[in-house]
Amino acid sequence: MNPLDSLPLVLVLVLATLTQVFFIELGFRYGIRKGGTKAVKNQMAQVRAIMGASLGLLAFMLAFSFSMAQQHFEQRTQAYMLEVSAIDSAFRGADLIPADSRDEAKSVLIQFAEGRLALTKAAKEGDFDQVIQMVRESERMHDRLWKIAESAMEGSGGGEDTGIFAQSVLAMINAHDQRLQAALFNRVSPIIWLTLFLMSLLSMVVMGYQAGLTGHRSGLATWTLAITFSAVMTLITDLDRPNMTLFQMNQGLMVELDNRMQDEVNRDPVSRQP
Repeated sequence: MNPLDSLPLVLVLVLATLTQVFFIELGFRYGIRKGGTKAVKNQMAQVRAIMGASLGLLAFMLAFSFSMAQQHFEQRTQAYMLEVSAIDSAFRGADLIPADSRDEAKSVLIQFAEGRLALTKAAKEGDFDQVIQMVRESERMHDRLWKIAESAMEGSGGGEDTGIFAQSVLAMINAHDQRLQAALFNRVSPIIWLTLFLMSLLSMVVMGYQAGLTGHRSGLATWTLAITFSAVMTLITDLDRPNMTLFQMNQGLMVELDNRMQDEVNRDPVSRQP
């Protein structure tokens, strides 16, 4: 897990802003000490060029990191959509397997959908021990569904129709693996984070140094720049971590699927929900 995952988003914004303002102040004070000499005045153009280049490069790195975090968010969303579709297909495909296994398969699928909703709630609350237990329980349900699929394929009803259920179960397992990959492993590299923070701090030092050489600075400009860059870093942090605060993945599709499956089971005079 990334160390930033455990920090509240507001705290990330405040710490990033104060740190950048602090380094601007360091650069300003150093510039004040060096200012006033003819040699330093002749270097003003060079310092301005370096400041512009460093801020431009920092903006590029922020855009690059934001794009990467956005792609990771989209991958999590796509994996979620694939899982909803696979559960729906498996539930429909359960009607094609032998009757003695049909009720159990539908019951497990409903439990799986409800477990997914509970897992999302636990993740929002930061209960990661519970999340791990629920992930393991989901994998055990995958095993149960696959055994049902194997039994259906080997029985007298084995054939293309029962294969539809087996393929849907495999799609569920694949979507589950993709969600784990997207949530836990597709992250912005710590090296990129370190480079981004170092570039940010060095850029703030150069900006403060340039202001110190002139002997004048604007508090409004200082805080505006620090807050702007810090806000973008905060957005990247939230997009990149699984337990997002500002960006929420809509669980409406899973809720609707769960309700529809339960309604169908309750309407079926043969099937009974456990």
